[in-house]
Amino acid sequence: MKYIIYIFTILLSFAFSSKIIDETNLKIKKAIPDFKKIEHKMFNLKSSYKETKKVVNQKFFRDEVNTWKIQKDDSTYYYAVLDNVIGKAMPITFLVIFNQKGKVFETSIIKYREPYGGEVKSKKWLNQFSQYTDTSNYKIGDGIYAISGATLSVHSVSKGVHKLALIINHIIKNFDGE
Repeated sequence: MKYIIYIFTILLSFAFSSKIIDETNLKIKKAIPDFKKIEHKMFNLKSSYKETKKVVNQKFFRDEVNTWKIQKDDSTYYYAVLDNVIGKAMPITFLVIFNQKGKVFETSIIKYREPYGGEVKSKKWLNQFSQYTDTSNYKIGDGIYAISGATLSVHSVSKGVHKLALIINHIIKNFDGE
């Protein structure tokens, strides 16, 4: 019986994962509707990327992240990265789309699982990351708006976006060779 429950759990996680990827693809297509080509791959996070923990005090969930290279025209590319951060107790799955210069183009919450703090899904709050880079001010209350009742989610998502901004230039440089 335990074996059947184990198999069911694995199959459910694959179905759930597929749903997250499908939703992410829809968000990418909505953000860049006139794309020519989208390429998806898992990008391996070498130990050097884990050094971002020292900067943002947040580690990656896994040793790899889902990444997309989106070609808009012959010379314009965007790169999307899907990651998770912990809210109060549950993961928050979020997507950051960067332009080819490593600046945030768009940020979206793909899956919010907490009963409180869902205000971080607001487009107004997420839009403040637009044009942010690895050196931008991610400090809550200074460069990033605080949200009453969503303190943990605000901190987690802000750190998560910063963490991805720290590695995006490496992803851009190595996407095709990885």
